[in-house]
Amino acid sequence: MRNTFILSSLLALGLGMASAQTDTAAPATTAAPATAAAQVVQFNDVPAGHWAKDAVDLIVQRGLIQGFPDGTFRGNENLTRYQAALVFYRLLQSGQLSNSSLSSTDLATITAGMQEVSTELAAISTRVTDLEALTTEQQARITALEGRIDALGTPAANTASTDTTALTARIDALEAAIRNIPAGPAGPAGATGPAGAAADTAALAARIAALEARATTTTTTTGDTSTGTVTTTPPVTTPPTTVVIGNTDTVVDAVRSTNLYAGVSVGAQNTQGNDPCYLLNSSGRAVNFCLSGGAMIGANNVIGPVGVRLSAEHVPGKNGFNADINATYSLNNGSNITPYVGAGLGLTSSRTRASATTSASDIYANALAGVDFRVTDSITAFVEADARYYLSNKGAGTGLAGTAATDRGFGGTIKTGVKFFF
Repeated sequence: MRNTFILSSLLALGLGMASAQTDTAAPATTAAPATAAAQVVQFNDVPAGHWAKDAVDLIVQRGLIQGFPDGTFRGNENLTRYQAALVFYRLLQSGQLSNSSLSSTDLATITAGMQEVSTELAAISTRVTDLEALTTEQQARITALEGRIDALGTPAANTASTDTTALTARIDALEAAIRNIPAGPAGPAGATGPAGAAADTAALAARIAALEARATTTTTTTGDTSTGTVTTTPPVTTPPTTVVIGNTDTVVDAVRSTNLYAGVSVGAQNTQGNDPCYLLNSSGRAVNFCLSGGAMIGANNVIGPVGVRLSAEHVPGKNGFNADINATYSLNNGSNITPYVGAGLGLTSSRTRASATTSASDIYANALAGVDFRVTDSITAFVEADARYYLSNKGAGTGLAGTAATDRGFGGTIKTGVKFFF
């Protein structure tokens, strides 16, 4: 019975509107607003030539029916109470009911139909008010987002411009979705009712919130990042490790300096007094230096820029061995040449002056200075000078001029060789 009232009232409403449209004497105020009349929705399931197309176009032009979001009219589906209430609501809002040429019988029928769906009319009025407020809020948020995007300026020609373009496209899509929101909510979700506008609004709100969060995190100033050096404020990702643009020697040295190395060397150790060394293949000519050969292992960076090195060398002319441990400091200037200095303690074990078969040990403080020259990323040639201060003079390997075991003094050696980094 209730459905009969509703259908009767809607039928009377349609007849009255058709009469109003064909009445040439009707005042201009009875027509729908110009904007509504100009925008007639073409439903894809109401083609040209359809027996009800003129009626459908009329009620759409009057703003009573807007169809479903997918562009269909669905004329074969049953009319729900919510949909009927929405038609009455739009009719009351437009003022067309009071300006129509309906008969008193039709008006009574329409009034009965409105009373039948009065509860739904009240609910729709509240929901439309809330939807209008929400739409206004969303439009303000979109406007704020556009302002923040405009404030980004024109980024450099890198991925920042791509991100901004994508963000702008998503905002345009949001605006289009906002414009397509129906003027009022449709019926509850189900096989016989359209998806409600509130669900679309909630989805849009979630997407806008995500865009706002992204905009908040994309206005930080960048430095050297994987996208290049940028001095404006485009969107960036989490900055990775520093990338040097230009000369890559600094990067190679920084990586290499953290590695261990091993090296070999040849050198000449100073000797003084009456215990000289003799050159090979020179008829035994005495000289004031002794040839040596050695090896080393170390690391350039153990505590910050301070490294450590352990080295040993053999001095055949004195039947001696020198071993020392030093703290080193590399003066890395980013070029192929790297100076370094160091200091440490060492021990010399060599034959005594009185006997070639007896050995003695002497302790010395060591200071060194040298230069590395990078040949490849893993091979370095070096030249180094070591100054040693002996705290005793028991063996001939000290090279001191005095002969007393308690004598102290300086000795030294110069060496050159190759270091292999690994």
